[in-house]
Amino acid sequence: MKLLPNNFYAFPAIANTTMSSEDLKELLLNTEGWALIRGHMWEIKTKLLGAGVYKVWIEQKNMIK
Repeated sequence: MKLLPNNFYAFPAIANTTMSSEDLKELLLNTEGWALIRGHMWEIKTKLLGAGVYKVWIEQKNMIK
């Protein structure tokens, strides 16, 4: 099962990684596009870099509307 690397749990505001489209698909299917880190909801964000490679980072979800 594909999970976020450990640096996302230690330093969520600055963590990022790259992964293949297959790994990203597995990650998003397993997490539904979000993670609970340090008591806060974080949304998984991606950007296609090209050739099936994605940059992955997280942004804190604002729960107050």
